[in-house]
Amino acid sequence: MERTFDFVILLDIYGELLSNGQREALDMRYNADLSLSEIAEEMGGVTRQSVLYSIKKGEQRLLELEEKLGFAERLNTLSAELDRAETLLSDIASEYSDKRFDEVRELLSAVKRGL
Repeated sequence: MERTFDFVILLDIYGELLSNGQREALDMRYNADLSLSEIAEEMGGVTRQSVLYSIKKGEQRLLELEEKLGFAERLNTLSAELDRAETLLSDIASEYSDKRFDEVRELLSAVKRGL
C-alpha cells in the first residue's frame, strides 16, 4: 500500500481518536489534498509550521494506534480474502450452472462493500 493511502485508511478508522486540530489538518492534507499554506489559511491563519506539527503528530498517533490495534491490517487481510473467495467462486461457477453461485457472489460483494 502507498503511504498516502495508508493514512487515508488510518484516518477513517482512528480519526475520532485524534485531537480536533490533528484530525482537521490530516483530513485537509490527505482527503482534500491541500498544501500546508492552504491548510493554515483554512484553520484560521495558523502558521505552516503549526500545521506541519499537527500533521506529523497526527500521523504518529495513527501509526501507534494501528500498531496496537491492527484494524487496518485486518481490513486489508479480509479484503484480500474476499477477493480470493470471489475468484474461486467465479472459477467454480464457470464450470457449473447453479443460481446459488450468483447469490453467494452477491453476498460476498455486499460484505466487501460493508468493509
